[in-house]
Amino acid sequence: MLSSGRLRALLEVSRTGSISAAAKKLQLTPSAVSHQISTLERELETKLIERGTRGVWLTAAGRRLAEYSESIADLMERAEQEARELGGGERGTLSLGFFASAGLHLVPTALSTFMAERPRVDLNLIPGQPHELLPRLLSTELDVAVVFDYSAAAPSNITHSRTSSVAYHPLLVDPHFLAVPPGYRQRANGPVRIADLASEQWIATEGMDNEVALVDRICAAEGYAPNVRCRTDYYDITLGMVSAGLGFALIPALSLGPVAERRRVPLRRLSTPHPSARHIRAATRGDNPNPLVPAFLTHLHNTASRIREEVELLIAAVDSASAG
Repeated sequence: MLSSGRLRALLEVSRTGSISAAAKKLQLTPSAVSHQISTLERELETKLIERGTRGVWLTAAGRRLAEYSESIADLMERAEQEARELGGGERGTLSLGFFASAGLHLVPTALSTFMAERPRVDLNLIPGQPHELLPRLLSTELDVAVVFDYSAAAPSNITHSRTSSVAYHPLLVDPHFLAVPPGYRQRANGPVRIADLASEQWIATEGMDNEVALVDRICAAEGYAPNVRCRTDYYDITLGMVSAGLGFALIPALSLGPVAERRRVPLRRLSTPHPSARHIRAATRGDNPNPLVPAFLTHLHNTASRIREEVELLIAAVDSASAG
């Protein structure tokens, strides 16, 4: 295989028209450039340049090889640049999984700022439930999975048969609010007691994997089973049914729309001993070398920080409404 250094020497001789000028461009001595050309000629058993009193010129074989050399030099330059960009996280592909509510604000906002810095990155976005996303993360289909559970403690690391493991990065705590139907009259100011809703109708979620829905667990902790009128994982449907007076519902903060939309459904805090807040985390694979992962996590953490401030304002607004 021909040496790229020798081809570059021939190319510079072709461009500059002299060995000394080519040597200056390559920061070599003229004898070193002559040696490169002579070696090429021996390897090809072909005359590539002619020398005369007025300088040097390329033979037909030399001109043709110089043309190829220019293409090779351009290709190598692009390859070097792309390798640097891939290694530095300026290019590449990020595969991201996320649950539905995270896709409303948290993930899109983080992706927006991330892509503004890295416009040449390709995205592969996959929505799904946490129990669906984690196996895809371990199988290397995903680089990051935004998931949730109801435990304040992060899940134990999951180890794959190839010794890869899942690391969890806390993002924010997503509280649930009680969406109340029109005409409901609260017995007292402050949070609504779950015990006071034993005879009410509920709009509940389907539940995660093999677990029952949050409403079922909260009511069971109070000693009764909820009267569920409808189950849906689409919170816009849930809010529509609550606003129509069909029942109560638990709505996580991330699933609530803008303030103007929230006003059609009154929100209250819920008093219950059972954990009712989702702990949202980013799950990554410990053996993943993709440099885009830590870069995206930075944007995800920054976005989560801003959302935490918004949630605090929402909590204060709901508490103020409940006190009135």
